[in-house]
Amino acid sequence: MAIIRANNNTLSSVTALPFATGGLVKLQTTDITSAQATVTFDNTLITDTYGKYILEYDGLKPVNDGVYFRTRYSADNGSSFLTGTFNYGYHYSRLASGSTGGNAGTPSNYAESSFGIGNDANHQLAGTLHISGMRDSNSYLAIEHHNVVEQSNDSDFVNHEAWYFENTSVINYIEVSFSGGNIADGTLTLYGLTK
Repeated sequence: MAIIRANNNTLSSVTALPFATGGLVKLQTTDITSAQATVTFDNTLITDTYGKYILEYDGLKPVNDGVYFRTRYSADNGSSFLTGTFNYGYHYSRLASGSTGGNAGTPSNYAESSFGIGNDANHQLAGTLHISGMRDSNSYLAIEHHNVVEQSNDSDFVNHEAWYFENTSVINYIEVSFSGGNIADGTLTLYGLTK
């Protein structure tokens, strides 16, 4: 049991929350200090210990202008990658303008965003992916993505995207990249949610 206090006054006592007892485990942080094509998370991290994975990133910047953030997945630790069509949709709000909208698509082989990223000074991509179904042969891969992006035309957006991949392979490897060129900068951290 944990006691919650504010200004030395006891508010209440509660049973410890799952995240407070190690339910969410930090597995690896990669800090990009020189340009590289991909960031990967392999089978030493992606195991049956965890039922869901959360990938947090910030300060992510492409070398090339107007490229797209994407991930792809492997069932043999990166020797080959799953191929096929993702069901994809998104909803956005443009910051400082109030315009909103959404759309859908069917990208192949990659869970790829529809929002191009600018590479001007101080542009960055920051966001979170919730990835489910990687270690369960009875579930399809489901990815939910929240991010904030500044495009090459200086338009800023907050996005909610999702991909669904109808493949029951047991996945043990994630690759992060842009649709063209290298990743210039950024920090990515993978967490596992204990079953």
